Amino acid sequence: MTHAVRAARRAGVHALHHLTVLTGILAFPLVLLTRKAGVRLPMGSIVSRIHDAYERVVDAANE
Repeated sequence: MTHAVRAARRAGVHALHHLTVLTGILAFPLVLLTRKAGVRLPMGSIVSRIHDAYERVVDAANE
């Protein structure tokens, strides 16, 4: 992979990570309401997956 492609991928994953966290924060009231109704939304697992991908990209960039 070229440097430009790695930088673009890192920036894309970084942006996706932050957008996912923001979505989780904004959806928090909805998550609480649905949890009271007995429905569980998978926001934690989605944020965790994106965070893991972000960590892999950052680790690969530091090598």
